[in-house]
Amino acid sequence: MKLALMLGDMLPPAAMRPEGFEAVQMFFGSGTDGGAQDPSAEEIDKVLQAADIALAAMTLHVDLVGPKGAVQDDVARLVRCVEKTAALDGRFGDNARPVLVWHPSGYPEEDVDDRAVFEGLCAGLAPACAAAEKSGVVIAVEMTRAGSIDGAERFLRVQDRVGSAVLKVCMDAANFAPDRTPLVRAVRMLGPDIAIAHGKDARFAENGEVADYGPTGSGRLDYPAYIGALQEWAQVPYFVFEYYKNRADVLKARDIVRACL
Repeated sequence: MKLALMLGDMLPPAAMRPEGFEAVQMFFGSGTDGGAQDPSAEEIDKVLQAADIALAAMTLHVDLVGPKGAVQDDVARLVRCVEKTAALDGRFGDNARPVLVWHPSGYPEEDVDDRAVFEGLCAGLAPACAAAEKSGVVIAVEMTRAGSIDGAERFLRVQDRVGSAVLKVCMDAANFAPDRTPLVRAVRMLGPDIAIAHGKDARFAENGEVADYGPTGSGRLDYPAYIGALQEWAQVPYFVFEYYKNRADVLKARDIVRACL
């Protein structure tokens, strides 16, 4: 499991490999209309070549579903980004295939038809997975406690309905532990379906809700348990740090994870 960073400017390119980071996760423009902000292949190559690193994954934040089901413009956006990810093949380092991380929306809150939300997730992911199967891309769903796919059980239900081998998981334990499926059980349940992992931390208010997210080491996440479970139950090429605000955050996060390896 190699260490990677979200795209940022905390470390100059020449320092990334010497400090132990071998890949970077980059982003397509968010939302249905984010295409104008999508980086070109040339822009991506400039980042990778400057630091002599691989592309851990591309990322898309798009809702995909609303209160009454699939949002077709969002589905089309996800399909386009699958195709754009496929066009970046050869840059993904130790990943067996190009990886697109899909970050789901927050769960709809008003005038919601819950069954339609679930059916919409499945209907929306089906054509995206078909495109991914055709082009050799993995779609890794980032489960989030407030999102439309909020934990291991929901992911497995959706995966079973969609029935696609390219539908995988982006595991970010701070997104659901400790108030969803217990951490080690979730990693064990998802095991081979975990395509990539993230590292951040979370602090909680007295009512159990998240007070805020922050860099590794700033909250309550049990990193020895998290990294140990990934090593035992999953084959994860890259562990990607996020939510750091300065160089010290980055290096502290790196050292915490290194101590667990």
